[in-house]
Amino acid sequence: MPHALIVEDDPNSLSGLSAILAADGFSVDTATTLAEARTALTRFIPDVVLVDLNLPDGSGLDLLQHLPTQPPGGALPVIVMTGNATVESAIEGLRHGIWDYLLKPVNIPRLRSLLARIPRPYELTEEVQTLRATLRQLGRFGPMLGRSGAIQHVYDMIEHTAPTEAAVLISGDAGTGKEVTARTIHEMSRRRKGPFVMFDCRTAAILGGNGSLDSVLFGHERGAFNGAEQREQGLFEQASGGTLFIDEIAELPRPQQEALLRALDSQTFMRVGGMHQVVTDFRLIASTRKAPRAAVADGSLHADLALRLEAAAVALPPLHERGEDAALFAQAMVDELNREASAHGAVDATKQIGPNFLRECLSYEWPGNVRELQDRVRRAYQASGDVIESLRADESGSGGGRDLNGSRVQVTVGTPLADVEEMLIRATLDAVGGTRHRAASLLGISPKTLYNKLQRMRLN
Repeated sequence: MPHALIVEDDPNSLSGLSAILAADGFSVDTATTLAEARTALTRFIPDVVLVDLNLPDGSGLDLLQHLPTQPPGGALPVIVMTGNATVESAIEGLRHGIWDYLLKPVNIPRLRSLLARIPRPYELTEEVQTLRATLRQLGRFGPMLGRSGAIQHVYDMIEHTAPTEAAVLISGDAGTGKEVTARTIHEMSRRRKGPFVMFDCRTAAILGGNGSLDSVLFGHERGAFNGAEQREQGLFEQASGGTLFIDEIAELPRPQQEALLRALDSQTFMRVGGMHQVVTDFRLIASTRKAPRAAVADGSLHADLALRLEAAAVALPPLHERGEDAALFAQAMVDELNREASAHGAVDATKQIGPNFLRECLSYEWPGNVRELQDRVRRAYQASGDVIESLRADESGSGGGRDLNGSRVQVTVGTPLADVEEMLIRATLDAVGGTRHRAASLLGISPKTLYNKLQRMRLN
């Protein structure tokens, strides 16, 4: 049976909370002051602590320094209760490492939702230890991949943050794996059995206005607007019991950023056209390609929202700062492509990687990060035989059954540049069987530019 410690100086609140936890299968010990709580902690290690922020002999946050650093159940969940929460107090609590906070009067369904995610002794510890001891050695951390020191630091941040209920901000360049990181946090959290709901703020512009966007986020009641024939849940409700991942939050319009911040502060929201508050029960993870401070400075990210999110922040390094991880990604990508080919009955379903291919992976800067690597490896795989010798296999391999390496253009010194260009374009088109997009790629120009050049050649 899991055990709880409740630290509350109001007798009625203490009695009510004790009854709720007992009904949910917890044994309960109580304290009315910090001194009594410290004494209780010398007798046992609880599985969860509920503590009032304002106690007769100090702040409930002062108790955190007296909690065991390595309890049997892993990171000890601490829920702070307060009647006057502010952004500053919430952030202070999250930075102290609390799990979550509840507004008074305590919302019982939300409390029970939190209690349902309290693990039984050793449950989460064993999972995390397995990830650390086994998967990290293999270069894997949940769905993430990498062995470099830079990514190991990210793993440490995730491992510290995931078991809490804190909102998280993931920052990093395009293609560094922000969505994968968000899914990893979700899968290592106590909400992992709940839904993972994603919203890309870059789609907000096509929703047609703030009303439509509000409906997507908050849901709407029947008759809220033309076409609203029935009540619809928004993303906030769809993510209930799980995680809401908001991608590129700096591109979310300002009114919705403010509404999101209010929902985080009050732990409630209202559907479009609604008259009653709905209790929130999702964990927020957001991402941004911009550095958070830069996004605040240029006005694209609300300062208070950034402050709330940065209390638990994860910064992803670019791929060129991750040492040999590029080779690890390339090998994993080839393995995946081999499995896909095998599943489709391909005869040559076990392509190998050549040493030059790995050297190129490690020497290239990868401005597009992991996403670019995956695309380049896929193209090289499709253009190669049994052995993938080069990242540029698709640039020097076969096209339409013709050998590009066998094609030559001989130019006499003094030939006008326009004629040289025309000869090269015709030879390249011939080598790739007339495929303009392929020819444009080999020539290093856009298909549109190649089309314009061909038009001029015809006129001439």
